[in-house]
Amino acid sequence: MKRILILIAAITSLYGCTKGESFDYPSSVPDDFSIALTWNCYGVSSYDSTTGKLIKTTDATNPDDYITYYQLTKEDKEYIYNLIVSMDIYSYPNIYNPHGDLKSDPPMTLILTVNINGSEKTIKAEDICVEFSTRNKKGQRFLSTCKSIINRLQTTQEWKALPEYEHFYD
Repeated sequence: MKRILILIAAITSLYGCTKGESFDYPSSVPDDFSIALTWNCYGVSSYDSTTGKLIKTTDATNPDDYITYYQLTKEDKEYIYNLIVSMDIYSYPNIYNPHGDLKSDPPMTLILTVNINGSEKTIKAEDICVEFSTRNKKGQRFLSTCKSIINRLQTTQEWKALPEYEHFYD
């Protein structure tokens, strides 16, 4: 019996909330709200709001040249929090491909981690199609949320001050 309970717990943690469960989102941005996002071909770009570390690319001769720091403003936090609530992040599985079986070469990786009131949720979409649109409505919400966060980060002065990419992927 104990093994069955452990198996059920493992499956539940792998797939996130089960059907019918819902997360109670606070009406305003909680004090402990944070995000981490990895994106781009092979997941070479990333941001972590707890440290402020913003990485344009890890695929460079001198990767340290592509690191800066940016702290989210109150407006950034509200904007991103509303995106997260709107997509209902806790309703997604932990491993996800918004494109179904569609892939591309090179692939894109999106890993979105959110902390809300001590509850952490990560969605890993690794080695997926390099495309921010899909016919799947839920998949489109995920892709649009990630793209909106990326756009917000890429319009910061900190991002713009980083050097141009060394490597571009076709």
